[in-house]
Amino acid sequence: MNKRDFLKTSTMAAASVVVQPMGIFETSSTSKEKNGKKALMLGGRGFIGPTIVNALLAAGYEVTLLNRGMTNPELFSELPLIVCDREKENKQGLKAISKKDRETYWDVVVDTWQKSSKAVADFLEEFKSNIGHYHYISSISVYDKWDKKYIIENEPLNPLPAAPTTIGEEFRYAIRKTLAEEAIRKHFDRYTIYRSSGMKDYRTTHPNDPSSQPYWPVRFNRGGEILVPKIKDHYIQFTDVQSLVRFVVHCAENKTYGAFNVAHPTMAFKDYISCLAYVTQRPDKLHWIDGSFLEKEGLLPYKIVPFWREQPVGFYYFNVQKALLAGLVNRPVTDMLADQLAGYKSRFPKDDVRFGITVGDTTIKYFSMEKEKEVIRKWIART
Repeated sequence: MNKRDFLKTSTMAAASVVVQPMGIFETSSTSKEKNGKKALMLGGRGFIGPTIVNALLAAGYEVTLLNRGMTNPELFSELPLIVCDREKENKQGLKAISKKDRETYWDVVVDTWQKSSKAVADFLEEFKSNIGHYHYISSISVYDKWDKKYIIENEPLNPLPAAPTTIGEEFRYAIRKTLAEEAIRKHFDRYTIYRSSGMKDYRTTHPNDPSSQPYWPVRFNRGGEILVPKIKDHYIQFTDVQSLVRFVVHCAENKTYGAFNVAHPTMAFKDYISCLAYVTQRPDKLHWIDGSFLEKEGLLPYKIVPFWREQPVGFYYFNVQKALLAGLVNRPVTDMLADQLAGYKSRFPKDDVRFGITVGDTTIKYFSMEKEKEVIRKWIART
C-alpha cells in the first residue's frame, strides 16, 4: 500500500473510531466562574497532578495544594500551598499542619498516592470529618486475576497482607494500591476510586527518562519505513488522562461514588495505527510483520514492542461500561496522541531520544531504528 492510499484509509478509519461527544463537559470544565467549593489536591505537581488541578480550577473550585513543596515548585505558585510530608511516621507531617487548614472543610479531596498505604490511612484518620468527597486515582493492578476478558469492578482484588503500621514501600505497586483502596473503604464512605489502565498524557511519569517517552507517537512522527506487528486479534487499551480527569470533575459535581474502571474501550491495534497516521501524516511506508517473525528476531511482546501483549488474557480487556454509564466520555484518540507528541517535543525539542540502545549501565526501552531496518530487510528478503 502506498503512502497516499494508506493515509486516505487511515483518515477514514480514524474518523470512525475517535469521534466522541464532548458537550457533557463543556459547562463544568471550561467555566471559570467560582462555584464556591474548596478542593484540596494532595500532590498536584507531578505527572497527573497538574492536569487534575487545571480541571478543578476550570470547573470553578478554589484549589489548595498539599505537598512537600519540592517537586516542580514553579507550578501553581499562585495557589495556596500546605507544606506537608505525608511520609513522616506517627502522622508528624499531618499534625504540623496549621489549625486553620486542619479545620477547613474540603468539598473535594483528590489523591494519587502510590507509595505506602499508611499515608492514605493517616490522612483520612486526621481529616475525614472535614471532607465532603474523596477521590483516589488507583489502577487496574488491584485485580487479583486477569485470566478472562472484560473484568468488572466487583471482581476479587489482590489478597492482602496485614495493613502496614509504619510508612514504607515494602510491597509491590499493585499491593500498595490495593492496600490504599482498602484503607479508604475502612475510613470513609463518600469516595470515588478510579482504576486506570496505562495512563497517557502530555506529561510522563519520568519526563527526563527516554524509557518513559511514548514510543509509537515518536516513531511515527519520525516517518520513513515503519515496522508494526501483525497479530491476529490484536487489541489494546489505555487511559487518556484528560478524559479521566474530566470524569473526576463530573463525579465530584454529581456526587457519584464507588469504584470505576476508567479507560478507553478496547480498540483494535490497527485502528490505533490509523490514528497515529492521521495525527502525524506519516509513514512513507508501513510494514506489517508477523509476530512470530518479530519474536525470532528478538522483538518480544510488551518488553520490547509496546502495545503488544497476549498474556494474561484480560490485560487489554477491562470493562469500562460502568464508568461510561456514569458519565465518562473518552475524547478522540487523535487528541490524546497529539498531546503525547507535543509533550515529547517540549521535553526533547531536538528529537534526540534513541530507543533500544545501551547508555552506560542503562538500556533504553523498546527497539532502535537500526534494529527496525534490519528486521524489515530480513522480512522483505524472506517474503
